[in-house]
Amino acid sequence: MRVILNPKHESHAPPGEVENGAVIPCYESPGRLTAIRTALEAAGGYTFEEPPVAADETIAAIHDPAYIAYLRETSAELRRARGSTPKVQWPSVFPYGPNPRAAGNRALRGQFCFDTYTPILGGTFAAALGGASAAVQAAELVVSATEQRVYVMTRPPGHHAERDRCGGYCYFNNCALAAERFAKASKVAVLDLDVHHANGTQHIFYDRADVLTVSVHGDPAGLYPFFSGYADETGTGPGLGCNANILLPPGTGPKEYRPALSMAVETVARFQPAFLVLAFGADTHEADPIGGFKLPTGFYREMGLAVRELGLPTAIVQEGGYSLEAIGGCVAEFLAGLR
Repeated sequence: MRVILNPKHESHAPPGEVENGAVIPCYESPGRLTAIRTALEAAGGYTFEEPPVAADETIAAIHDPAYIAYLRETSAELRRARGSTPKVQWPSVFPYGPNPRAAGNRALRGQFCFDTYTPILGGTFAAALGGASAAVQAAELVVSATEQRVYVMTRPPGHHAERDRCGGYCYFNNCALAAERFAKASKVAVLDLDVHHANGTQHIFYDRADVLTVSVHGDPAGLYPFFSGYADETGTGPGLGCNANILLPPGTGPKEYRPALSMAVETVARFQPAFLVLAFGADTHEADPIGGFKLPTGFYREMGLAVRELGLPTAIVQEGGYSLEAIGGCVAEFLAGLR
């Protein structure tokens, strides 16, 4: 299987947060991809390559140009920082609506973000663009029938990023960019198997009939992102009926996950798409520090086999998974089931 990797992901290495005087390392670290690549190289049968850089207009098909410019300019400003000037910007002020008087990147930092722990560093834009480029390239390979399935090995993740806001460690929505490329050719489904709801992907495609979005995730009543991901969110306008959220309780194990996954696969099959974007998160693993599910490593192969039954040309995009000890094995097992 071909693996398209993000060559710039290490340029985004968020600092830890200080809590009660102690520094807590950021879970979304470069070590995540190191662990995945080590596992895939040990398994064998994978080739790794870098993508060409996606054009600005490709990113702008999904993300607001003002938001793209904000990420680019803020990253550049932070790279130029000297002396005691902070090298990272944390969102801290969130206007209720448009704020035309805001001037400068610091004044706008909360206008383009919806949480307080998605920082921007000097290398954030490059890392986000690298992931977007990898997702678009994977879709190109699948559309051209060069490959049936391509895996996008990238971080930071993307499925929480909305059209004009970052959040949940996400900056550009890699899955949405891959889906947009597929949609130029035919109908596409996005199946998200991360423990957290794909609010960004839902937000971007909520009123479209040519893109089905299906997310299997922990109940947002008690899990990030909290404000979306409920069962009654089914789309609007032309997209009514083209969004499905399948909720699961804390402590979900294989017994509870199997019927939810079957329901998701059946929903995709009924839509009869020509292509599939598969957002894969290993944060459903029993060892994940923030997920709350109880899936063992071996179960991920079964998950991959279930999705493989759809027989669709697929771009698999890496999302969450924050146990450095578990993530590599999860990815290797999942892809083994898909192959």
